[in-house]
Amino acid sequence: MLRIGQFLILLLSFEAPASDGKILHYEIDWGPVILADLEMELLAEDPIRSVKVNIASRGVTTWISEFQSKLEIVMLKGGARILDGTGKWGDSLSNITVSWLPDQSEPLVDLYRSKPRKYALTPLPPGSTGGTVDPFTPLFEISAKLAQGGACKGDYRVFDGVRRYDLVITNGGQVSLPDGTPSVVGEIGFVCDVELTKIGGFSARRGLFSSSEAEITRTVWFGNLRNHWIPVRVEVNSPFGAIVARFIEP
Repeated sequence: MLRIGQFLILLLSFEAPASDGKILHYEIDWGPVILADLEMELLAEDPIRSVKVNIASRGVTTWISEFQSKLEIVMLKGGARILDGTGKWGDSLSNITVSWLPDQSEPLVDLYRSKPRKYALTPLPPGSTGGTVDPFTPLFEISAKLAQGGACKGDYRVFDGVRRYDLVITNGGQVSLPDGTPSVVGEIGFVCDVELTKIGGFSARRGLFSSSEAEITRTVWFGNLRNHWIPVRVEVNSPFGAIVARFIEP
């Protein structure tokens, strides 16, 4: 529905919760239509960091095809990272494990689907997954830069086990946070513009609501919650409207 897959990729690429184990809640909608709920928890206990995300359909999307997805990324001392995910869309099930190991030039992928895809994916260019990061590396780096007084910017080669894409993040400066931002994060934050370039692993079909990348803008607003910079609003705009994720008052 209206590029919701790409929106969730962007959202998961920027989640940066406080590291006290509390669960953060987001609501994802398309105008007045609620699409999904997202919950996330980050645990940081040296030498391991773990991010857990739950996302489930809500509202109109449950009429079309109910979905639920769980994702965990574990980062170990020494550079090893493990992504483990499960998903359910209607009566289809999937499981994926992606391992970035220090002695491997490219990540290892173990993917299971209960049903084959009904559409083709764009091919992954040979060697394109080498030197990639998991979808959560940008969040840690951007959050850390803001905490240290730096700018919200960076270039990232991202791979989630299926989709390979580049992110270019550009600093938009300090701004007043959008109306409706929970009061616990204050009134002043940072805005970041995001450019996503598809490399491979995306749907090759053209849907009714498809747009070219030139027609899409992606913007993230960061606010300070308990001395951690988190995205309080993520917005993807296309000719067919905006899909928005809003941080919900804890």
